[in-house]
Amino acid sequence: MSTQTLTLAPDAQQLPSGAGAGAHAADTDTARTGKARAGMAMSLATFAMAAASGIQAVLYLSRFGTNVRTDGFFVAFALYSTFGVFSQSLRLTSVPLLVEPGARLSVRQFAAALAFVALPVLIVTIPLAGVLSQLIAPGLNAEGRDVTASALPVLGGAMALQLWAAGGATVLAIRDRFTTVAGAYMAGAGCGLVAFLALMGTAGEQTLGYSMFTMSVVTCAWMLLGVRVSGGFGAKAPRDELAAARDAARSGLSLKLAALMLALRTTVANTWLILGRTVIYLAFNGLFVITLAFASHASAGGTTMLSYGYLFASYLVAGTGMALGMSSIPDMTREARSQRLAVIAETVPRGFRYAMLIVAPALAGLIVAGAPLIHAVLPSSLSAADVHTLRVFTALLAPWTIAALLVAFLMPVLFALGRAGLLNALALPLVVLHLAATALGSALFGVDGAVGAFFVAPGCFAAILLVTGAGREGAPSLVRQLSGDTLRFLVLAALAFGAAWGVGEALPGGLEQAAAAGVLGCAVYGAGLWIVARRQIEVLLSAVAARPAAA
Repeated sequence: MSTQTLTLAPDAQQLPSGAGAGAHAADTDTARTGKARAGMAMSLATFAMAAASGIQAVLYLSRFGTNVRTDGFFVAFALYSTFGVFSQSLRLTSVPLLVEPGARLSVRQFAAALAFVALPVLIVTIPLAGVLSQLIAPGLNAEGRDVTASALPVLGGAMALQLWAAGGATVLAIRDRFTTVAGAYMAGAGCGLVAFLALMGTAGEQTLGYSMFTMSVVTCAWMLLGVRVSGGFGAKAPRDELAAARDAARSGLSLKLAALMLALRTTVANTWLILGRTVIYLAFNGLFVITLAFASHASAGGTTMLSYGYLFASYLVAGTGMALGMSSIPDMTREARSQRLAVIAETVPRGFRYAMLIVAPALAGLIVAGAPLIHAVLPSSLSAADVHTLRVFTALLAPWTIAALLVAFLMPVLFALGRAGLLNALALPLVVLHLAATALGSALFGVDGAVGAFFVAPGCFAAILLVTGAGREGAPSLVRQLSGDTLRFLVLAALAFGAAWGVGEALPGGLEQAAAAGVLGCAVYGAGLWIVARRQIEVLLSAVAARPAAA
């Protein structure tokens, strides 16, 4: 995800001459390697979670297939996924509030605010689960909505825990404990997979929900333990707050009551401060819930297939753009404050280049080989019609994936530059535009039109962010770089996997066709990278092989 975002492709820079040149170069190399390793640790953790989710997805299909009940579960699961990405966005938007010098919140105040945010989540998903299921699944029948309502309480608890885990990861990132963060997510993913295997025979369609809850418990506990070990939660209350409580007590309130009221007022103010910076992420990630509501009118199983395609694409975005942006946002914030450099030109192109290097073949591989391979292995769970649906939805989601990657790279930079107010002002227009585009696409082309329109609002949003960050003078150059990288990797992936598909079609069996297309496509794409992106491959390999310098 750039010098700041990924630091995997540093350009040649002039180093100072003289005796200090060697030390400066060593320090620079150490810093670059450290940032690269931090970014890669976060990406590996995200992809480990994706791998565990992928295994569960295949097992879920093999056990329950695609029907109105799985549709009902995945409507609730979409809400969980959306809130999960929103929780992760706190790691980008809240860092400037916590980074010293100039921190506006203590760690303890940050934790209290996140606990306050979790309350309405628990209320909406537990006692109001039935009402919420009617709202987010209007196209499902009563059986499907009953499954949605049953899934919401379990997933609501998982959502609250993921929120607290994200808060812990934010603090650990500021303290440069990225290994702890990565370990927490990988441990959670592993425990979630174990829970899924243990419950698959008894929990029915809700198995995946209990798996996510287990994963959230482990991840949250690991994060909070890491925060405690790395420095704890800080002081209990600043002196000025204690003095204010005493003043209130003198006016007639007991000291404990005055302190409680002051703490509540402070927590509410801090909550609005945090959410005020995160509204745009909530709006952006909530767009899929709107799309899924329109798509719930599809035939039985369609909502499940769309959810699978979206989860695959969103993991690609999280594992590249968001993971690497999270690993660098503290440094970007510090540099933006001290130098006010045009950090967008230094971060976005390089990070986007590495992301597209991974995303393009992943999307092409799912379309050409992934879906047919699942059908060949599990023919009773994923029919030929489902394969076609998954392929179509994945292709329609490709433009959204590119737009979401750009947003994932651009928003951290703008937050670091102090443009939170502008970003959040765009939240309502973003949702309105998405509603209009989705309604129009659905009216013209049905479910496919609703899914195809998914990229419109994010694409417009990315364009606004790009112009805002780079300015009218710098935007054309940045557009040329980003467009060139997009076309380079998409064309290479299309040619590689297209040729592999043609070769695979000559083989007799479906399993042999899909496996050959996947292996050959990856091989041809990898060979092509040495022609079109050799420098990026060399830097990736060197970052993997690099070892931390001795103290």
